[in-house]
Amino acid sequence: MLRSFIIYTYTLKTVLLKKKAPAAEEEVTEEEIPSYLTDKERERWSDIKASFELMKTDAGAAKEKFDQLNNDLGKRSHIAMYGSALALEKLIEVDPKQERNAIQAFRTVVNFGKKLPKEILKPALQSVVRLLIKSGRVRMAVSTLEKYLPHHGEDLELNLLLVDTHIQNDDPEKALEIAASLNQDSISVKLLQAQAYKTLWDKDRSGEVEPLNKAADILLSVTDKTVEVVSMLGDCLQKAGRPDEAMKIYEDAVAAGLLTSVFQRPSSMNRALKGVPVWTDLELTAVELTPEDREAIVQAVIYKGLFGDMEGGNTREGVWGYFGLSENGIWLKEECKAVPEICKKLKAAGYGTVGKTYVSLLYPSSSTFPHNAATNELLHLIIPASGIMNLRIADKNLVLTEDPVVIDPSFDKEFSNDGSDAAVVIVTSVPHPDL
Repeated sequence: MLRSFIIYTYTLKTVLLKKKAPAAEEEVTEEEIPSYLTDKERERWSDIKASFELMKTDAGAAKEKFDQLNNDLGKRSHIAMYGSALALEKLIEVDPKQERNAIQAFRTVVNFGKKLPKEILKPALQSVVRLLIKSGRVRMAVSTLEKYLPHHGEDLELNLLLVDTHIQNDDPEKALEIAASLNQDSISVKLLQAQAYKTLWDKDRSGEVEPLNKAADILLSVTDKTVEVVSMLGDCLQKAGRPDEAMKIYEDAVAAGLLTSVFQRPSSMNRALKGVPVWTDLELTAVELTPEDREAIVQAVIYKGLFGDMEGGNTREGVWGYFGLSENGIWLKEECKAVPEICKKLKAAGYGTVGKTYVSLLYPSSSTFPHNAATNELLHLIIPASGIMNLRIADKNLVLTEDPVVIDPSFDKEFSNDGSDAAVVIVTSVPHPDL
């Protein structure tokens, strides 16, 4: 999925691109103005351009400018309506409640369908689909793409977005069907096909590893392997019971300079950051959990059954549960009602401002596959709450009982519970200290 700033950059390149830079004293030339604008929009091009520039520093003011432009242009200006929607999307960063307004604004834009220039329809579709998925309305994201994609069915990026959205909608079969019609030499297509096969395997844990082997075969065919390819390929091989082949892939990647360690394998690697699996010299604010706090977590999350399955297909056996408390630095009000004191203490200590905060639990005789986080820019503070959980990270083995521990989740790790009681920990993201 494309993030908002990427979509914004795409739009600026499309809308503001100049074939030739004019001299300082020259007025805007004909060739600077996008050809898809209406005559009235072309007359207001300098105002439109200025509004896009204003969005970089003040999205709220830019939205007002775009809304005024749309009114001035008869309330049917595609470029002004798109600019207003884009401004709303940027405002979500400071006001999450604007998400609903942004979705509605983008849907209003794409509803113009065939009348809409591709230079506007494409980024508008990308934005509304991303926002719908973020808000949990994946099926609506699929239907939105299926409705408007036929207007630009030859666009590879939009087709890849459709494949990815089908995967997120837990429909890997449809994703594979669409991917089969795309350029089979494209690395992006191969990655999505492999991901679809992994999702297919995760849907049916009958012990059949053929989907994992198919995913591995696809990734092995990629000649110029990237970090993302290596990470996914090794994961498929490990889960398919081929750990020695996975280790060989990682060793080759280290030798080629793609990875710094066979254990640290994020798909997005910031090489400027210090990388150690367990941080022992990092000073973080302590969170003191009373016996009542610990019991509240057990009662609310386990006995009331509030948790769901941990996403990612990394549960090897048993039950690995997840109960979210914050997402992307935003606390989840309804979820925090279940454990109000826990959320209060975490907030007071300054946690929950980045990444995720959640309760993780492992039932007895449960374990995970080896896995790693997608980025090395966030560390995890793990606070044991109940029971005993085992953690193997890189070449280190830890027993999580009472003392908090800070790990770099981009390192290969796996959890297990050999005890007779459920093991519960709180996990909260913290920024890497080198950032």
